[in-house]
Amino acid sequence: MERKEARIITATPSEITEDVHVASDEPELPSEGVTPDYRRQRKDARKDYFEHIIQAIDTTYEIVIFGSDSSKEEFLDYLNKHNEELYNRVIGVEASGDMPEEKIIARGRKYI
Repeated sequence: MERKEARIITATPSEITEDVHVASDEPELPSEGVTPDYRRQRKDARKDYFEHIIQAIDTTYEIVIFGSDSSKEEFLDYLNKHNEELYNRVIGVEASGDMPEEKIIARGRKYI
């Protein structure tokens, strides 16, 4: 998960069952700096982004969140405030940096 895109991989110990991409419509920082209009647009875009992610993971039993920026913590806070049932299914949050996809999947499977 990153600021502009989330990749939701649903896996069992032996196979990947689903691979979904969710993109954010978050606006780029305007050249004139942060304005009230930009803040409102960013807030609305983040809410929509997080709600699309929630729809994609709603039926999963256990969730591990990987990410290279603060978006994973921001999403976790959003879940805690807006969807406690799903928040309680999060069993791990890890930094992924430039970790290859295979390693992320392998680390996620260690939780299963």
